[in-house]
Amino acid sequence: MTDTAQKFSTWKIILPTLIGMGVIAYMFGKEFDFEQVKQIEITWSMMLWIFVALCFMLGRDTGFVIRYRYLTEKKLSWRQCIKVTLLAEFGTAITPSSVGGSSMAVLFLAKENVPVGRSTAMVFVTMLLDEMFFVVTFPILLLFIPVEELFSDTSALGTSVLVLFIAAYIIKITLCTILIIGLFFKPQAIRWFIIKVFRLPFLRRWHHGAAKAGDDLIVSAREIRGKKFSFWYPLVIATVLSWSSRYLVVNAILMAFFPVYDNLLIFARQFIMWVVMIISPTPGGSGFSEFIFQQYLSEFIPLAGAVPLIILIWRLLTYYNYLFVGALIVPSWVKKSFGKKD
Repeated sequence: MTDTAQKFSTWKIILPTLIGMGVIAYMFGKEFDFEQVKQIEITWSMMLWIFVALCFMLGRDTGFVIRYRYLTEKKLSWRQCIKVTLLAEFGTAITPSSVGGSSMAVLFLAKENVPVGRSTAMVFVTMLLDEMFFVVTFPILLLFIPVEELFSDTSALGTSVLVLFIAAYIIKITLCTILIIGLFFKPQAIRWFIIKVFRLPFLRRWHHGAAKAGDDLIVSAREIRGKKFSFWYPLVIATVLSWSSRYLVVNAILMAFFPVYDNLLIFARQFIMWVVMIISPTPGGSGFSEFIFQQYLSEFIPLAGAVPLIILIWRLLTYYNYLFVGALIVPSWVKKSFGKKD
């Protein structure tokens, strides 16, 4: 129980909270304008759009719940799927964006009596679905939004966002290619390639973990090989629901405060933000998320002095809520799952 408890230690909740709140506090001190904020009236329309933002957050989680339900071919109950979703989101919130909570999802699923082979396969499938969403969505967005609007030079980030996005997008295409080949065609070949790469001198320290990932990929390929269309289409729909709902939260928050005329562009800018955020070394992208929001979306907020307030509401709805829920459910889950060991 000790090793597992360490993964969810209190400082891993406090640290991202301090980083994110510290950045927001800095923004409040530097840019918040109370006189401008006083111009915003609290109306029924505002309350309605805040409620819509909450519904989008529920849509985000509902998509993940549906995925776990159908990935286990309904072996897990809806209640178990909700618990795994909340635990996985908490895991994502306390790990760097480049890591995510996928590795923890195997543990959560295993403790719900899902065999390790199947739980590993589920994690690889969710990774593939998420990466495919990003890879496929970008060219679709380009059909409706010019590149110069998507990567605006009016922000302080300028062309840096474009460079970071291209690098991150190439990484996602590469990962998708590896997962598709590994899961559906040549898992042994991908395992061999991974092991060879991690025998390079500067990567050798991670060789053992890479070899295990290769073994897991082979097991996962056996689990999902031969699955029919009826297995895949609910997963695809749930993935689109989850990620689209995640982005639309910001649209709803902005519409609570001001008239919004560029909803598709705001949606697309968030898509770019989330892809770029994989480079963030901080837990849950704390600090970096607030900064890139301010630089990349503040042009859609007519009252500059209200930007810190809107960022705070956004993070409360989309990030700090998972830290709070995780702090409530993780201790009892660890005690229940590991307390009887030995």
